[in-house]
Formats: sequence, structure tokens, C-alpha cells
Amino acid sequence: MDTMDNKTEIIDMKPKISDFRTEIIMGLQNNPKNTHPKFLYDEKGSNLFDQITGLEEYYPTRSETEILEKQGPGIAEYIGENSFIIELGGGNGTKGSILLRSLKAPLGYILVDISKDALELAVRNISSRYPELEVKGICADYTDTEVMENLKVPGRKSIVFLGSTIGNMEPPEAYRFVESCRKIMSDGDTLTIGVDLKKDITKLERAYNDSMGITAEFNENLIERINQVFGCKIGKSAFRHKAFYNREKGRIEMHLESTTDQEIVLDGIRIGFRKGETIHTENSYKYSLEDFESMLKEARLRNIVHWTDSGENFALFSATT
Repeated sequence: MDTMDNKTEIIDMKPKISDFRTEIIMGLQNNPKNTHPKFLYDEKGSNLFDQITGLEEYYPTRSETEILEKQGPGIAEYIGENSFIIELGGGNGTKGSILLRSLKAPLGYILVDISKDALELAVRNISSRYPELEVKGICADYTDTEVMENLKVPGRKSIVFLGSTIGNMEPPEAYRFVESCRKIMSDGDTLTIGVDLKKDITKLERAYNDSMGITAEFNENLIERINQVFGCKIGKSAFRHKAFYNREKGRIEMHLESTTDQEIVLDGIRIGFRKGETIHTENSYKYSLEDFESMLKEARLRNIVHWTDSGENFALFSATT
């Protein structure tokens, strides 16, 4: 446990760190080839993603911020007074700080994130804005069922999952996540989740193919990371960013497309690529309001409400047990 001052602390549960080498080789031996989206977020990738959130084409962050700022009083009324706020994967704490402006007499703020560095930054950001609030950081994997079961606090709690991270989960995985949240909720507790909505395909695809090429650089950084970790020399032009909306599955897919027939060698293992073959690096599922409400109902949540931005691009859902 690291005590930062009298009202803040970090609890390190020492989450299991993924073995990049092993998982990358396994993923590239799959058919079709794929890698987990978490590997896009090394230090450089995280910095690039922060740039993406400020791009004109990338609407999700801007839309969710609008909801938090304009619908804050309604969200606060739904969450109620005297509640412990548990934010899962809060990044640098910026959006959590906006939410706190509207909340009435919160008892404390608990942030859960797998990155200790991100957690320390978020705790500092929130505690500097709200010095009288008790702020705790828990370094843990919030998708771990055991971790969720141990998130116990005295009194009422409100679980908050901002951003559109739930869209990176496969629908069955997203349902299990919602269900794991419900299992630790008692009567009067609330769950609030950010969801990117289905919309015009052109707008969706522009958000992942920005004119400045930052998203392409973010995706292609995975190849740079493979070069660094494995000590190989895959050329910058060997793969290119490809992102498109899969209408049938209701998701944006990000891929790295091989620009030529080629072979790479990772730890002595030869992996061949045909020209046009891709590495599937990330999905971002989009939901209709009805579809996501149905998921919450299936997880036996009730009193479901939602708020959208003025362009109806994004939604915040809240529900109780």
C-alpha cells in the first residue's frame, strides 16, 4: 500500500502482466491472425491515443464529455447522495473529475486500473481538484471476477465505466462484465456505462481513419513494438493501417494489412503473410439504444435510463439492481 497523503492511497494488487512475446506469437499463428487490443497501448501507443481523443473526426470523447457536462445534474440525481464512486479504467481521471462536479456529497472515490502509472496520475488529478475527498487507487484488472468480488465498500456504491471500452469486448464478454458488476451491487447501488452508438457509417469510419494519420500511426506502432521486443527489422511499409465498419457484426474493425508477400521470424518461428492478409488488432462494437438496454435487462438490472449528446453519437446508461 502506498499512502500519497492523508486522504489518498494506492493499493497494488499486482495484477498479472501479459507476456507480450508469447501472446503475439500465438496470435500471429492463428487463422485469421490477430492480437489483443491491449498491446496497442504501450507508452507511445497511449500517448498517440490521447492525441486521437482530441481529433475533429474522433467524436466519442467529445460527445461523452458533453453528456457529463450538460446532463450532470440528472446523472447526479440518479446516482444519489452519499455514495462511494468506483470508477473502472479511469485513464487520467479527467472525465471522473467532470462527473464529480455534479455529484452530491460523495463518500469517496475509488479508481481501479491495471496500470499503476495511470492510476497514480488519476489519483493525483482528482485529489488536487477535490482535496477534501478520500481518493483510493486500486492497481488491478477489473475484468478479473475475483477482483470485482472483492470491491466491497461500506454503504452505497456507484460503479462507473466511462469511455467506450465496453465496445472493445466481444458481446458475450461485455455481458459477463455487466453481470460481474451486478453481482457486487446491493439494493440502491447504481451502474453507469458509456456506450458508442450505431450511426452513419461514413462518420464511424472517419473516426478511425483521421486525416492526420494519427490512428494509423497508433495501429502501426504495434509493428514498431514487435521490432523492439523481438529484435527484428520489419520495414515501415510492410504493413498499413486498415479500419472499416463491419455492418453484419456491428463493429469497427482495425487491421494491419500486409503490403506484400513476406515472412517474419519471431524467436526462431517463421510466420508467413500473403499480400493483403491482415492482423486483426482491435474491434469497437457499436450499440443501438435498444440493444444495450436489452443487455442490461438480461443481466437483471432495472430502472434503466440513458442520456445522449446533442448529436446522439454516444450514450451514458445507468441502472440499478
